Amino acid sequence: MLHIPLWKRVIILGLVALGLLTAMPNLFYARVEAHNDALAQIEKTGVETPELVAARDAWPSWLPSGLVNLGLDLRGGAHLLAEVQVADVYKDRMDGLWPELRDALRVERATVGTVRRTASARAN
Repeated sequence: MLHIPLWKRVIILGLVALGLLTAMPNLFYARVEAHNDALAQIEKTGVETPELVAARDAWPSWLPSGLVNLGLDLRGGAHLLAEVQVADVYKDRMDGLWPELRDALRVERATVGTVRRTASARAN
């Protein structure tokens, strides 16, 4: 059987307890955030309204109140709005395909005839 000395077990349990104590504010994120906001508001204005005092007292002062900054994905995500000019996309696509199409039709000139790109074929 594996034997771990008592002093090592005590150190491990102490570190685990310290880690849980440090991580605890993140389990009660909304409450701790309201506590931190109330403290900041009281320090800024110097006025202690009943709402601010209640929010300040919602989290014990002997517990840490530092929070992990959440990324956009955990705060509700990010919204991306992309605007596409469809006419420009078609024009760029035709400009890219035209040389290949012209070369393919040039080979079939006897069957197809002369092929030219006109201004009306270009998207504006």
